[in-house]
Amino acid sequence: MRHIRLIHKLRTLLALLVFAALLAAGGGLWWANRTGLPESWRGEIEKALAAQGLHADIGQLRYWPLQGIEADEVKVYSDATHSRVIARASEVIVDVDRTKLARGKVRVERLDLKGGSLTLPVDPDDPDSKMLEVKNAAGRVLMPGGRRLEILGARGEVSGIRLEFEALLLGYRQRLSDKPEDKDAELQRRRLLSRVIGLLEPWRFEEGKPPLIRMRVEGDLDDPKSVRADVFLKSGALERGGIRISRVEARGEVRGRLLVLDSLDLDDDGGSLKGRMEYDLSSRSGRFEMHSNLDLPPILREFDAGGLLSEVGFQSRPELTARGKLEWPEDKPPSFHIMGHLAANNVNFAKHTAARLESDVSFDGKNLFLDNLVATRPDGQVKARVLVKDDEVRYSASTNLRATVWRDFFDKVPLGKVLHDFSETDGTTVDGSVEGRASRSDPHDWDCGGTVTATHMAYKGTPFNRAQVTMKLDHEFLDFTDGTVEFDYSGYAMRKAHGGPQTGKAKVARVRYNRAPSTLTLEGIEGSFWPAPVLRMFLPEVADHLEQYGFHNTPALRGSGTIGLQQAPEKTDFKIHGTTPGKVSYHFAGTDLLLAGLETDVRVKPGRTEVRDLSFDLFDGPVRSNIDVVTSGVRKVTGEIDWTRLSLGELSTACGFEKQAKGFVTGRMDFVHHGGGETAGLNGEGHIALEEGELFSVPIFGPLSPLLSAVVDRKAGFQQATAAFCTFKVVEGVLRTRDFYTDTSSLVFTGDGSADLNRKWLDMTIRMNARGLLGIITLPLKPVVDGLFQFRGTGPLKEPKWDNVMFTSPPEEEIKRLTAPPKATRTGPANRR
Repeated sequence: MRHIRLIHKLRTLLALLVFAALLAAGGGLWWANRTGLPESWRGEIEKALAAQGLHADIGQLRYWPLQGIEADEVKVYSDATHSRVIARASEVIVDVDRTKLARGKVRVERLDLKGGSLTLPVDPDDPDSKMLEVKNAAGRVLMPGGRRLEILGARGEVSGIRLEFEALLLGYRQRLSDKPEDKDAELQRRRLLSRVIGLLEPWRFEEGKPPLIRMRVEGDLDDPKSVRADVFLKSGALERGGIRISRVEARGEVRGRLLVLDSLDLDDDGGSLKGRMEYDLSSRSGRFEMHSNLDLPPILREFDAGGLLSEVGFQSRPELTARGKLEWPEDKPPSFHIMGHLAANNVNFAKHTAARLESDVSFDGKNLFLDNLVATRPDGQVKARVLVKDDEVRYSASTNLRATVWRDFFDKVPLGKVLHDFSETDGTTVDGSVEGRASRSDPHDWDCGGTVTATHMAYKGTPFNRAQVTMKLDHEFLDFTDGTVEFDYSGYAMRKAHGGPQTGKAKVARVRYNRAPSTLTLEGIEGSFWPAPVLRMFLPEVADHLEQYGFHNTPALRGSGTIGLQQAPEKTDFKIHGTTPGKVSYHFAGTDLLLAGLETDVRVKPGRTEVRDLSFDLFDGPVRSNIDVVTSGVRKVTGEIDWTRLSLGELSTACGFEKQAKGFVTGRMDFVHHGGGETAGLNGEGHIALEEGELFSVPIFGPLSPLLSAVVDRKAGFQQATAAFCTFKVVEGVLRTRDFYTDTSSLVFTGDGSADLNRKWLDMTIRMNARGLLGIITLPLKPVVDGLFQFRGTGPLKEPKWDNVMFTSPPEEEIKRLTAPPKATRTGPANRR
């Protein structure tokens, strides 16, 4: 019984001792973790880590029975000098070899990091270096002994980007070579990782699918060239600005200083990019090749290159096959030099669409060069080379596209206005070759030059079959030289009315438009063409005047000078010399006149046109004239005209008189004409003479012959006057004379009256004095004065009615001539002028 009780008491005592021991151990552990394990422990563990090749400082140690030793505030250095910090960790679990610990030796076999944070400087030697803050860091480092170091399941997050890392290294105790190139390679690998993370940071990630960067490193650190790192990058949808990437995946490896991406795949919900790349970590440059049909404009804008193609739109995805170089300077975004081929369908530029665009492309991230560019439309194509460098665009191009396509490109400069004045037909063709440059920021800073040939077009309503010109253009001037043009007269009213050639040809040495002052200079114009359609392109008022002259054939013209446009009309001074071998119709006083052999000099000045040395044949006689036409304000024509020995018969025919007359008419006139009518507004004065004719066969005086026969005798009535003369004045289309004179061997005629050219009406008084034998015969008929008779004619010019009326006192101008005795012989009235 006592024996049983003793055993029971011993058991109770043992339990109390164990409990007390546990309390003491727990209290000691709590106290140790509260104050930290002894410095000797920390020092031993730091030595043990150094023996394994990891040089570290530990801030504090704690022991957890089920986990091991926890080290707080751990700094890891690159070497035993502790001069470069390569990592910081807040909490690390250290597992030591317990068998050796029992013998008093500390050997670290494993390090665990779970749910802590890790700070890695990109450049340990630079105190201002960027730090990679790894959150939710976890992983295990195994140090089984020998030369082996293994990292398993290392992971964490940097700026929302997941990192996964594994490593199997040999010779880690010896560390990497101290050669500068090897240290630089290690530094560049860290910087590359930092830059990749930096590129991904601005992107918005798909929720639940952040980018993943996975690396696995293997190699012998005694031979840095054998170190190999496999790299894998994967991400779900990414968005930045206008770019949306639905998937990213890349695989590659790092060998020494060389990064090789064997595959790079990007998708953007409609297109993809596939490529590969080699990148030298030390030189920070590399090469790549790719094939892409990604949405190109947002990518260009993201790389700050959108301005190069700001007006380009792709209705379908462009295909780009390219190779190139990559440079990633320190502290700068990467730049690319791309060389390849771009092809796209349905490309918009400005207000136009190309059905197909193809070009060789070279782009260095700043400057763009397009070579062998071909843009195809249903109505033609453009072949070009384009260089976009800084703010300047240089180009050379050939095209068969029409003017309507190009006018929108130049709508802000004078060339656009010129192109808008062209109109096209179904048969229009264009063949142009130009070179030029333009500023992207200043629409006024541009110039270009080349040659253009066009067919079946019209400029300001003037059609032409073919035109060719060499040009040099900029914002200040448009200079066209060595121009040739073949005008199309198939629809020209003048040709239809009078016949003539279907075409007319002209050469122009130069046509130059100057913006300031606003002038158009034409030099060396020559050819055979109708003048009005040509001048209508530049001087519509002058063209309207020339349309009054109906050229039956194309006259030969040459000219040069300056035309002042709307802003500078006072600069106009343009000279033309023209001759025509054919007929020219001119409508005057209701009569179509037919001119022949016309030749003249015309000078166009501000608001007026001067016609000098105008000469032509009319009614088988020469006519000469000088004319000034005021075209500004109220139209006014002033001038002088003289004619010599015009056929009176031809004149009668032209005026529509049934009775033909004989003789010739000579005279001159100074005139002023204003207003729009043919004869209304005509004023002037002059003289006219009849020679070698039969006055009373003239239709106007013809009805007077029977009356004269009745008054005197039949023979006397038909006694012909072969010459006549008078001076006249014209006021508002009404011609008046007070000194009409003619005679025969027995008769003297004087007269005064008017001919209304507007109404075609005659009102005239003729007084006759009979002398000699005829005077004796008429004695019984003398009413007042010996031998004096008076006749009055009124009515239409073609057939006036003449009556014998009571004699009235004549004007003083007529008395002397009327009473003077007729001479037996005389050379004509012109001798008594």
